[in-house]
Formats: sequence, structure tokens, C-alpha cells
Amino acid sequence: MKKNNNKTETYSSELIDNLFNEISPKELERTKNKMLLAVRIGDAIKAKGWKKKDLADALNKRPSEISKWLSGMRNFTVETLWDLEEVLNVKLINLSDRKPEQVTNFFITVSQETENKSSDSVFINSINQFIPNFSSNYKA
Repeated sequence: MKKNNNKTETYSSELIDNLFNEISPKELERTKNKMLLAVRIGDAIKAKGWKKKDLADALNKRPSEISKWLSGMRNFTVETLWDLEEVLNVKLINLSDRKPEQVTNFFITVSQETENKSSDSVFINSINQFIPNFSSNYKA
């Protein structure tokens, strides 16, 4: 898009459209992941209060190589990723077989005045079937 006199014009190019159409979804996903990895590394550098040169010195690399890494278009070796994890104190590779725990909390407030206490007990028991370990302040 280009802006001209406060009016926005749509720019289209057959060449650009053809290039985008040639990229497979798999290739697009890989490129996205490379860029996300570069962002994570860049964030870790900033969090440590470092500049690219500091990371280059810590890894015995040239600053130009760090710039290439941060472009998001670089393939990393596993060894390089492990070195980055070590010097930046960040996790970039997850080798754990454990799936993250999913915790669901329910908060239910039920209030009803009845004279039939047995129907209240049936209601609480019904809740216990759907929500294990449901605790209530109900007193029958």
C-alpha cells in the first residue's frame, strides 16, 4: 500500500501474488517458527541487558553472525541452540515427554431455602458426579 495525499491506495503485483502462491503451508509454518525463535533469542538478549556483541563474545562468534541469527531466516544446529540456552539462561528446546498439566477450577455458589433437606442432598450428590471432590458448606 502506498499513501498519497491522505488517501490509501491498494497496491497489487502479479509477481508478488505469484511468489506468495508458491510458498507451501509447511514452508510458511517453518519460516514463522524460525522468526519466533529469533524473537525469543532477541528477547533473552535484552532480558540479560546484553547487546549483540555481548552474545557474540560469550559464544566466541562474530557480531555479524548474531545479526543473521536474529533475522529469523537462519537454520540453527542443535549444538548452537544448546549453547544459546546456556549463555542466555532460556529454554529454546523442549525434550520433555510430559504434557503440561491442565488445571480447571470451578466455583459454584448454590443457595436455596427448602424444607425438604433430602432433595438438597440429592442435588449435592448430583454435582459430585460431574465435579469430583466437590466440597460444599451444605449441612443437611
